[in-house]
Amino acid sequence: MLLSPIRCIILLLLVNFVYSGRVLRKIKEHVRKIQYEKAKKNVLMSAVNGHKPMGEVRDGKIHQPLDHFDSQNDETFPQRFFVNEAYWERPHGPVFLFIGGEGPISEFNVLAGHHVDMAEEHGALLVALEHRFYGESILTIEEMGQVL
Repeated sequence: MLLSPIRCIILLLLVNFVYSGRVLRKIKEHVRKIQYEKAKKNVLMSAVNGHKPMGEVRDGKIHQPLDHFDSQNDETFPQRFFVNEAYWERPHGPVFLFIGGEGPISEFNVLAGHHVDMAEEHGALLVALEHRFYGESILTIEEMGQVL
C-alpha cells in the first residue's frame, strides 16, 4: 500500500524533527565544551597575572525538597553549588546568584565571565546553583525508584 502524500510529508517532518533534536543536542554540548575551555584558560591566565587565587572557591550540595508543593512529601534531592568569596565585601556586599542552564556547572561558573567581573567591581559574593536535572543535581535511578 502506498502512502498518501500527506502521510509522507508528516513522516518526513517527524524524522526531520527527531534528527534535528539530536543535532541541536550535539551542538549544545560542543558549545558548552568550548565555553568551559575558554573559562578555564581565562582563569589560568588571570592566576598567572597575579589575580585572585582559585582557592577561594568552595563547592557543596544542599538537599532541596523534591516537591515544594506537597508538605507531606519529605523526599529531597542533592543540588550542587559553588561559592566564590574572593571579591565579597563582608558583611554588606551583594550576593550574585548564577543559576546554571541546561547542563552541569563547574567551579569556572564562579571564576570567569561577565558576572564575575561585575562581582569584583561591586564587592559581591558569587554563588552558582546547578539546575535541578543536570550534572550532579539529579536523582539516580535507585533514588527515583524510592521516591515513586
